[in-house]
Amino acid sequence: MANKQQIQQCITDCTATANMLRTATNAIPKASVREMLTLGAGHIEMCIRQCENANMQQ
Repeated sequence: MANKQQIQQCITDCTATANMLRTATNAIPKASVREMLTLGAGHIEMCIRQCENANMQQ
């Protein structure tokens, strides 16, 4: 079972990934592709929130 420190490291890594994805998205000229990438970053951020909630309940 993952401990709080391991979960927090995963949250940190996922936050960095979502931020990198958003930054990369800004360089994409095609609007439909930007939208898909933005949705993907949003899904990662939703997972981060769920992990933060689970980590607080441990």
